[in-house]
Amino acid sequence: MSFWRSVGKVTLATAKVTGQVAWTTTKVATNVAVVTTAVVAKTVYENREEIAEIAGTTAVLTGKLAVGAAKLTGKAVVAAVENPEKAAVVTAAAVATGGLAYVAAPAIGAVASAAGLGAAGGTLSGAAASSAGLAALGGGSLATGGLGVAGGSALVAGAGALGGGAIASVLASDDKKAVE
Repeated sequence: MSFWRSVGKVTLATAKVTGQVAWTTTKVATNVAVVTTAVVAKTVYENREEIAEIAGTTAVLTGKLAVGAAKLTGKAVVAAVENPEKAAVVTAAAVATGGLAYVAAPAIGAVASAAGLGAAGGTLSGAAASSAGLAALGGGSLATGGLGVAGGSALVAGAGALGGGAIASVLASDDKKAVE
């Protein structure tokens, strides 16, 4: 019995020490969080005018971007209404080339990785190279704040659609002028 009593006492002592360490760690972590929050709050307060100026500039730029996008969308709608055949050709070409580019995205990602793009560029092969290259094209991995493989795939598909649509637009633009 004395062996098991000793084991029980050691276990109880260990639990007490563990509890004290956990409580002390919690107190230290709380103090660090309070001090950090105070430092951040003080910094924000001291720089409030600059922060307000940056926020105002950002709002103005966002507004200008929205107005520009609305104007561009309006022009695109007018162009499509004025020439529906050309709009159909450009749309079909954009969908086709965007789809093909999306299908080719893994190969394009592998080429981007082999060209040295990304953290491990040039050192990977196969699916790892495809994923790394596409993540690099997407602005980095999700963990680093980028859009990851999905972002890279979307970029490749978007570039393919944009290229195909632009080429179709140029090719379809002079058909009526040449006939007249």
